[in-house]
Amino acid sequence: MNKEIAKQLLSIGAVSLSPNEPFTWSSGIQSPIYCDNRLTLAYPAVRKMIADE
Repeated sequence: MNKEIAKQLLSIGAVSLSPNEPFTWSSGIQSPIYCDNRLTLAYPAVRKMIADE
């Protein structure tokens, strides 16, 4: 199920991968991966899949 959730998050554009220009968190930590979970609000089926897991 975790792989399916990951696929769904990628398909809705919630996960951004940027190894060359990492995202900088407010703490200053940099990460090549960013997940904007707010986007799941627009996709009830994806949100339900996550909640059921």
